[in-house]
Amino acid sequence: MVERSVGPSATVVRNDEVLAAVVDGELVLMSVEQGLYFGLDPIGADIWRRMETAVRVSDLCACLVADYDGDPMQIERDVLDLLGRMADRKLVSVTE
Repeated sequence: MVERSVGPSATVVRNDEVLAAVVDGELVLMSVEQGLYFGLDPIGADIWRRMETAVRVSDLCACLVADYDGDPMQIERDVLDLLGRMADRKLVSVTE
């Protein structure tokens, strides 16, 4: 699998074909197309909820920095990494 790079200026939105459900307190995403499921921790689940409508990655990061206690640069790196992995698995759509 080729890693897709997602930058701060990109816009991301959830793939409407991905099913989501809470199982034992964890948000689980199911890609019917791929026949795979993915689990998200609470922060990953929060990011997923925030992508219900299209959002610029830099704006998403700014909201997370405001809501969570952490280094802004680390938050951005973590978000970009997560979004890149989600894009690789077609869980989100990315436009530059």
